[in-house]
Amino acid sequence: MRRCKSDPAIAVAIGVLCVASSLLTVAGAKGEAELTTQLLNGFTATHTAGATAAFEPVLYAPNGAFAFGFLRVGSGSLDLAVVHLPSSFPLWRATPASLGDWSRPATLTFDSSLVLTGHDGGVLWQTLDTIGDVAVLLNSSNLVLRRYSKPVPAWQSFDNPSDTLVVDQNFTASSPPLISGNRRFALRLGKTFMALHMEFYGGRTTPAYWRHTALEAQPQNATEPPVYGRLDGRGFFGLYLAGTGGGGGEEKVDVLSFDTFVQNLTGVFRRMTVEDDGNLRAYYWAGGDKGGWVSDYRAIADRCDLPTPCGAYGICVPGAAAEQCRCLDNSTSFSASPPCGAEETADLCAAGAGDGKQQQVEFEVVRRARVSVAYKEELPSETNTTAEECEAACAGNCSCWGAVYNGGSRYCYLMDFPVETMVYEADDRKVGYFKVRRLPAGTKRTRMSPGVAAATAVLSLVLVGLAAAGACSGYRMWERRRRKRAGMEQELVPGPYKDLKSMGSSNNSFK
Repeated sequence: MRRCKSDPAIAVAIGVLCVASSLLTVAGAKGEAELTTQLLNGFTATHTAGATAAFEPVLYAPNGAFAFGFLRVGSGSLDLAVVHLPSSFPLWRATPASLGDWSRPATLTFDSSLVLTGHDGGVLWQTLDTIGDVAVLLNSSNLVLRRYSKPVPAWQSFDNPSDTLVVDQNFTASSPPLISGNRRFALRLGKTFMALHMEFYGGRTTPAYWRHTALEAQPQNATEPPVYGRLDGRGFFGLYLAGTGGGGGEEKVDVLSFDTFVQNLTGVFRRMTVEDDGNLRAYYWAGGDKGGWVSDYRAIADRCDLPTPCGAYGICVPGAAAEQCRCLDNSTSFSASPPCGAEETADLCAAGAGDGKQQQVEFEVVRRARVSVAYKEELPSETNTTAEECEAACAGNCSCWGAVYNGGSRYCYLMDFPVETMVYEADDRKVGYFKVRRLPAGTKRTRMSPGVAAATAVLSLVLVGLAAAGACSGYRMWERRRRKRAGMEQELVPGPYKDLKSMGSSNNSFK
């Protein structure tokens, strides 16, 4: 048989292709190995102190859209989070009582439970009362701890939300509230309603400012179970009753429709978040090249109906194009960050002198006409009162910070929480009474009245003008003296012959 002889060039080419193919295979296998999709008992990961990246993932969802790991919060704090990778938005955070320090090492371990420890070995956060064999991150963004022998999760992030809900995540009356990133606002479920609350004194006082009651729920039915909510991928937030109708399952009792519900927009990733301004908003992900997160719903439409758009002791003017915010004492108008007053962290009550009764700390009073409150339906009220009686009901109560009276209806609304933003209304019958904590002796408020601020500005401009004029005049005098002195020195200092000649030719006018 005749043996074929191969072309050396072809052999070399085939060899190169084989080597390249093997390198690509190895690289692909290495890349797949780096995408960790489960954590087993004994796992340990360490945060790199002062890492430049804001997120250090340790666990990925199989679809690659979500990851769990160390997250930098603010300028230098550390937390654990599940992050939507295309947008870098944290969908869930551990939110320990004390955040870690990003500039120092931290350790995450999994040994039946997840535990985050700080640089000093102290436990910052852990999954309590759980025994898991494996930790996984599902394609829904749910972080789950499982036992091999039990299908029900031992622990899951869907049962412990932070500030955000995602599609198919149940939110119940027993769930922890959704709390905004700045810890000032929260969403809670009641038996037949959902409500937004302000958070004061570390959550000890939580007045509501927005409420939505399920249309078909029956609050008078004592045996009816409480409603629960769930974000639906078709573009709505549904409220349901469990186990009704005798056949198990669930009954839909209300729907909050989003803007895209009628468009039948499906197949997009959705979230609903309690944001730092106190609003509840829903979004869908349109892709990084199509606008990113697109707003699809907001619970409160008007800015002045939010609880704190102008800050403490501010007043919001509806419909104002500019300077929408003012101060209750009429001292300042502004459109951006509020300068009216400091946020309070404690009430006005103080222990009595040995008798056990509470006394009221010293305070100043601000009275204002043409003022109301956006969420007065959520406040305790008294009827058939006068403005004087309304004021007196608050003045002697150390837990009361303010009262708003409507002379038309004779309703008195009492605020047992620190004064936030009020709403301007062009009605002289609507008046407000507000307490302001008196500062310690020798302490002055930094904010100036408009008259003082204007006078200070004018005086500053005058001083700047005088200084500029003086500097200009002084410079001219110095420049004249300098030129005169330079001319004298030029005539007296000896130099080369050509310099003397040029000097002579330049001074012909003096001959």
